[in-house]
Amino acid sequence: MRRFSLVIVFTLLFGAMERHAAAAVGDSNVSMNVHNGTQAFVDASSDLGLGWVRLDGNWQSMEPSDDNYQWGPIESAITAANAAGLKVYLTLAYTPDWVPRHGDTNGNSNNDIPNASTEWVDFVTDAVNHYSASPYNVTHYGIWNEPNLTQFFEGGESSVGEYASIILVPGAAAVRAACSSCQVLGPDLAHVGDVDDYMEALFALIPTSTFDIFAHHIYGGFEETGKSVWDGDRFFNSLDQQRFKGTPLEALTRRSMRDLLDGWGWTGEVWITETGYKANVGDAADEDLQAVYVRRVLEEQLLRDWYTNTFFYEINDCGVDQPGCPIDGFGLMRPESGSPGSRTFPSDFRLKPAFLALKHFIAQNPQIIGTGPSPACSDGLDNDGDGFRDVADRGCDDAFDTDESDDPPRTQLQALAADGITVDGDLSDFGSDGWVQLSLDGWQGTGPLGTGDLEVLAAGRFAPEGLYLAFEVTDDTHDNSQADADLWQGDSIQLGFDVAQSGGASYDDIDDHEINFALVGGRARSFRFKGPSGAGDSFSGAITRSGSVTSYEIFLPAAALPGANFALGQVVGFSFLVNDADGSGREGWLEWTPGIGGQKAPYYFGEVAFVDMITTPPGSGGGGPVGTGAGAGSGAATSGAGGGADRADDSADSGCGCRVAVQPTSTGALSVSFLLLAFAMRRRRKRYSASATRHG
Repeated sequence: MRRFSLVIVFTLLFGAMERHAAAAVGDSNVSMNVHNGTQAFVDASSDLGLGWVRLDGNWQSMEPSDDNYQWGPIESAITAANAAGLKVYLTLAYTPDWVPRHGDTNGNSNNDIPNASTEWVDFVTDAVNHYSASPYNVTHYGIWNEPNLTQFFEGGESSVGEYASIILVPGAAAVRAACSSCQVLGPDLAHVGDVDDYMEALFALIPTSTFDIFAHHIYGGFEETGKSVWDGDRFFNSLDQQRFKGTPLEALTRRSMRDLLDGWGWTGEVWITETGYKANVGDAADEDLQAVYVRRVLEEQLLRDWYTNTFFYEINDCGVDQPGCPIDGFGLMRPESGSPGSRTFPSDFRLKPAFLALKHFIAQNPQIIGTGPSPACSDGLDNDGDGFRDVADRGCDDAFDTDESDDPPRTQLQALAADGITVDGDLSDFGSDGWVQLSLDGWQGTGPLGTGDLEVLAAGRFAPEGLYLAFEVTDDTHDNSQADADLWQGDSIQLGFDVAQSGGASYDDIDDHEINFALVGGRARSFRFKGPSGAGDSFSGAITRSGSVTSYEIFLPAAALPGANFALGQVVGFSFLVNDADGSGREGWLEWTPGIGGQKAPYYFGEVAFVDMITTPPGSGGGGPVGTGAGAGSGAATSGAGGGADRADDSADSGCGCRVAVQPTSTGALSVSFLLLAFAMRRRRKRYSASATRHG
């Protein structure tokens, strides 16, 4: 008997939520935070093959006194970026001490709130006029940095109204007044604390036209880098997959950025303008995880057409120049010689594994920077017109695939012509040819399958009168006491047919069938869940149980599968699954192909082919001879496999409970788990500590 941990239960319940999809809105890109943009940083960004760099347009440095502009340092950085073919995103932020301001709590002016927008608008206007003109040609400007954090804007989350009225709205208007072709980005919020409440409040104060591109900061990790579902928001949770959405735990977690943007009506591009992994300095294993983080972020970007640019934080470690730097380790390279401003790339730096991983990823996936073949499998479009798009399309190996149309051959069960098969539960008359073994990769349930815990062999035979199927299921415990309509909740077989191979994302009423067989109380039982008008229930089945082996022998005549032609060379769309229950309700199922278990989608079915000799069918797996006799607990059924009073009313066919996803334990047991884990799975709304304040 299996024992399942809560970790696995919750991972399977909540770990795979539906991704948001929308129309493609812009070219994909990869970019870098380079702060003051030294020549070495620009050279490194160019070497990586990046598209953009983000520079710090610090108001307090650029205008240290009223109208005393110091444009030079940023001019040099922009000039170097332009020469390297890199585009510039310039973030404007931070209050000089000469500006009338309020809210000071730390003795520094940079995060103080200007009393009015007058000085700020004057600065933004002059900066955009200067840097948007030739030879600098900067077109993208950010309006402050992480205003929901007190260290960057006094009051943080409580100052959303002042950010909107004093900084954001007048600043955006100033950018557009100075440069009609320039783009406004923001609000560059940190995805921490009550950021979802902040976003909701901000959106209530401003129209979607405030921004040309929505910019946001996410530092959530991944399972691969050690962040579990109860550790707080992972990267994709923050994007568009709120943890525990639709469950009693939903209120304990932040709403995702995408959910909030949808509520606001935002349909434009989203850039993640800060993300990164702080590797412990000198820890080789942790630096390897930083490289994994870089790859995983870009994989998530390619899965979403609306998320089009990632700016990694950051190009360089604090290194030898700042021994007490609290954010040392975010850099993708580390200075090891020379002095600031005069270092040469790459000789004065150690390139960390994340640097090399990023360079390799871009080289292998040129679509991530808007070049190379179009990533058809992540562009949000149904490119081959089959009703499925991106990674849901059978032609897509992954999000990086450039062709949706090259669907692989369907997994095939080959049914041999045969005479003299008796439906009695003894599978020896099927012989030894053509058996396929289900891969454990098809398991969907509350825990991993152990060796011998659930093994399935299947074979097919045909005759002019119909199709014979045999299944040998090795299972340590047989558990099914369900009513006919609920046979799927216990040990059982579900068969799906798409007779004309018409595909589709759901069952139709023309040629799709689903029939369930189970051994209950020593009797073979069946139930038709789906079938077109006129489809009969004249199928029959015999099921035996001997030791740990359950043998299913099933016959489906032409009347049960209208339109099927049981002749050599014919093919019928087909799939099946084996449900498993071990005493506490269904724990999962082992699926031959997708399309019958988690969703009813014949598009994903395999096929049963009627042949005169066995070849190696695609994706069939191994097989072997089977010969079992009827044992204790055997049962046989004909004409509906239950017959008479033992059969539930067929009017329930189209609304059966078999359509719901796996329910790994009882409601009572889950509620106890919720209570036990509520504190561990809370929203994790702590603000950044000083060691995690990165920009500036």
